[in-house]
Amino acid sequence: MALMGFAESFKRLEPDMVVLLGDRFEALGAAQAAMFANIPIAHLHGGEATEGLIDEAVRHAISKMSHVHFASTETYRQRLVQMGEQPSTVHNVGALGVESATKTALLSRTELEESINFQLGERFFLVTYHPVTLDVNEQQEGVRALFDAIDEYPDIKVLITFPNADTFGRQLIAMVKDYAKQNPERVYLTESLGRVRYLSALEHCCCVIGNSSSGIIEAPSFNVATVDIGSRQQGRVRADSVIHSRNDKESITKAIETGLVYHSGEQPEVFNNPYDGGKTSESIIAVLKQTDLSNILKKRFYEA
Repeated sequence: MALMGFAESFKRLEPDMVVLLGDRFEALGAAQAAMFANIPIAHLHGGEATEGLIDEAVRHAISKMSHVHFASTETYRQRLVQMGEQPSTVHNVGALGVESATKTALLSRTELEESINFQLGERFFLVTYHPVTLDVNEQQEGVRALFDAIDEYPDIKVLITFPNADTFGRQLIAMVKDYAKQNPERVYLTESLGRVRYLSALEHCCCVIGNSSSGIIEAPSFNVATVDIGSRQQGRVRADSVIHSRNDKESITKAIETGLVYHSGEQPEVFNNPYDGGKTSESIIAVLKQTDLSNILKKRFYEA
């Protein structure tokens, strides 16, 4: 359906280029449709690694169909060249999400509380735990250990957002709903905060916990530590403020303790965000303006 829909849209719109971000399976359909129509593709966030997800294969597949690449770190730029992409077509520009987040007008703590009708207390955790699509056992163990770990901090409130729509997501939704129901005074659960409220929560929370990419890409720019659980985001470049933990209570609790020390401001240097490219959007536009679309289609595999 996605392939047919994008193909019909491209036929109607006749774009000079298709710009795709990331590694979602929907984007794969758009990439295939553009490739079949001989439309050049510009891809953002290629060259990255997420070892616990099927997104890994989707991301690399889109990269191989693409003609211009906008990597979010130098490590990822080098990896795309390793994959055979011509160096002249691969650019390290940083992450658009970081640029957008740091330019967004955020809610005050009081405004955030009023918007969700919940008192977040002196400190609160921001929790998002998504499916681990390559290991359902890991995700079940991980979310149970996560709840056991945050129960060690009864004075810290918990703001939880729903898992995404990946495979096995419904199992996780049932688990987080049950946990929130058991802790109504301490836990606020929502399907989605929306962009402004989510970024505002990043601004005001004492620690991000779970396995969402936002904890790795955006959180360091808000000077908030992240506890990254399990394999879902393994392989990503990360700031020192991102603390990896295994899927057990002891490891998660230890990581939270470290995160709370970082939040106290005792080690501010850990928040240097490798995804902050500064003027990312301007860099992308500058490259696209000087790209010769008449001679962009791939002709050979680059070998160093």
